[in-house]
Amino acid sequence: MEIDLSAYKSNIAFFTKKLFPTKLMAVVKSNAYGHGAVEISHAAIESGVDRLAVAFLEEALELRAAGITVPILVFNYFNPRYAVEALKNKLTITIYSRRQLEEIKKHIPSGLKVHLNLDTGMRRLGPDINNALELAIDISRTGYDLEGVYTHFAVADEKKEQFTLAQVLIYKKFLEELKKARVNIKIRHVANSAGALRFNESIFDYARIGVASYGLQPSEEFYIDELMPVLTWKSVVSYVKKIKKGDSVSYGRTFIAPRDMTVATIPVGYGDGYNRGLSNKGEVLISGKRCRIIGRVCMDQFVVDVSHLPQKPKMGDEVVLIGTQGEENITAEELAKLLGTINYEITCAITSRVPRIYLRRENLT
Repeated sequence: MEIDLSAYKSNIAFFTKKLFPTKLMAVVKSNAYGHGAVEISHAAIESGVDRLAVAFLEEALELRAAGITVPILVFNYFNPRYAVEALKNKLTITIYSRRQLEEIKKHIPSGLKVHLNLDTGMRRLGPDINNALELAIDISRTGYDLEGVYTHFAVADEKKEQFTLAQVLIYKKFLEELKKARVNIKIRHVANSAGALRFNESIFDYARIGVASYGLQPSEEFYIDELMPVLTWKSVVSYVKKIKKGDSVSYGRTFIAPRDMTVATIPVGYGDGYNRGLSNKGEVLISGKRCRIIGRVCMDQFVVDVSHLPQKPKMGDEVVLIGTQGEENITAEELAKLLGTINYEITCAITSRVPRIYLRRENLT
């Protein structure tokens, strides 16, 4: 994988300008959506981002161990006994239930920075508006710093706006209730990548930008032209051979050659995160041309048809799995559509076995 840090910075600059005065919170969970959390976090900070977000405590501790000192918000559950690690490493935690609060208090009675997750319609974590105020008051009375309140959009990537606008109204109503109760909140954040350009308001202090910062489109319903893909995934040809009409290819004999063919083996498979569901339907780029996968994707290899190429490829020739070669382009969105999933599942699935190479290009526009 080649990770273009200059493209990442360009995407950050785009959102920084568009969302001003709202600031960016760079979401780097799941190893920065497969791009490499440490390197991406450094690039975000170099671009002026002053706050990061991750899913798990372990992810935040990895960033601290790499020398990253900016505030980091942890979204998800962790065993309450590890709250001491959150305090020691100056991490901000999410609290979303009274029981969770009580269990954490047994280990750390005061001093933690906290954001409250308000459920406005996602129905995943957090209290609804009828129960959130009491929890917010309890958090602020513990000696914890209730620094922020956030919610999460359920359908900001869809054309219809009603549900998302209703979520915003619930959130703003809750802010009013906090104000009446004299609970002071410093950081308010609502929008994710899909909602940032459509539903962000100047009263919100941060927008959480994840998928779009990597140049991946946050919705199938609308397209952001300015985004620059950050990731390119390449391999090579490892073997070329001729097969005869009637020959079968790979496990299960799911492909039977309809004619004499020239085929190439590519040393990538589902052990690298290249989905087995792409068997017999995915494509790669060789010599600037699309080459279809034939037979099943194996753990470490798959086979493609190269019969149509004007010149037979040779061992070591470049193969593009995601990215551009010549005038052709294969996107994470294309693979996601073939698999019936979303683009960032494609990148998150790429395993640590695939080396990440970090590139910087100057004067990127």
